[in-house]
Amino acid sequence: MMQAVFFGIAMFIGWLFLDWTKDRELTKQGVYEALIAALIGAIGWMLFDLFLPAQ
Repeated sequence: MMQAVFFGIAMFIGWLFLDWTKDRELTKQGVYEALIAALIGAIGWMLFDLFLPAQ
């Protein structure tokens, strides 16, 4: 589960960085988009971790 949290944090920071390099500014909308994308990614990672057996 901690991997999913770290993945979500990394995705959030990466998304913000890409938005900032594109526009050279951060907007509320960009932060919200990054947060939503990170949440979806972290939840997906957690579901994979729960339902796919580790080998």
